[in-house]
Amino acid sequence: MKRFHIPHISARKLRFLGLPLVYTGVFELTVCYIGGWTDKNSLLLLGWFLIVAGSIGYVLLTKAASKY
Repeated sequence: MKRFHIPHISARKLRFLGLPLVYTGVFELTVCYIGGWTDKNSLLLLGWFLIVAGSIGYVLLTKAASKY
């Protein structure tokens, strides 16, 4: 079976991914609310997922970079 090649994302680039995911999720939820698309679960779950993934990523990378 052929394996897919997943490109390596350097830790330097990954470090700056947490907060932009949170901001993107908040922006997406705001657009959904203003646009009146609050009955579309897929759009709301996408925004929720971006916020949660960004928050977890930010906390984990901040803890890993800390000396304490």
